[in-house]
Amino acid sequence: MKRRLGSALVLSGLFIFVSAVFADIEAEKIVEKAIQAQGGKAKLAKFPAMHIKLEGALYSQGYPNGLICTFESFWQAPNRYKRSQSYNYMGGKVNHTYGNDGVLLWEQWNARVYEPSGNYLEFVMEQQYAENLARLDVLKEKGSVLSVVDEVKVGEKRAVGVLVKSKGHRDVKLYFDKASGLLVNLEHRPGDDGDGDGYLEEIIYSDYQEKDGVKHYTRVIVLHDSNKVSDARVTEIEFFKKLDEKVFAKP
Repeated sequence: MKRRLGSALVLSGLFIFVSAVFADIEAEKIVEKAIQAQGGKAKLAKFPAMHIKLEGALYSQGYPNGLICTFESFWQAPNRYKRSQSYNYMGGKVNHTYGNDGVLLWEQWNARVYEPSGNYLEFVMEQQYAENLARLDVLKEKGSVLSVVDEVKVGEKRAVGVLVKSKGHRDVKLYFDKASGLLVNLEHRPGDDGDGDGYLEEIIYSDYQEKDGVKHYTRVIVLHDSNKVSDARVTEIEFFKKLDEKVFAKP
């Protein structure tokens, strides 16, 4: 009996290992299909930098109809990033920006500039990490462990999912339209932003259009614990080989 039980445990362990291998291969296939759907690895590699503008609304308590907002982002592979949002609040103009020059993370609220620290620094870095994964080609680099998660429905589309694990970062789930292969949802928990214990963030991408041979989303909806916090449409997008380093420098 013990000998049979031991054999059964070995076979069970082998089955789990083989299943995991097949799951990883399937996850890689999903990502590869998504990269091809966007335009292909070679095309994406030609544009390691981008600039994007969006217009939409921010939603918060007391503003159920949303605050009109302009969003703008600059990105340079592998780790330079700047994102801004501007809106009117209680009669005054608010400009909020945070950036990473490749070494230093900084944040600016109107004229005040500072460097985040502690839990908030981790929170901002996790948001940057997760949004960077949406560019997909980074998933082909070493350091990311991929596995398949259950299918879900995003809007009217069936979506296949991939769980991304990377040392030093929180888990991120990416969901892709089962038919087209395009990314339709990103889900993660960035951590404590200073107002509580954190929340589930979902970023929904839709209305893809082609630009310079690359398919890119033109609408982005962000949810926190299923509550809409922003809804914006792309008004301008540009791809570059390289951006001036001054773009990401601390003010």
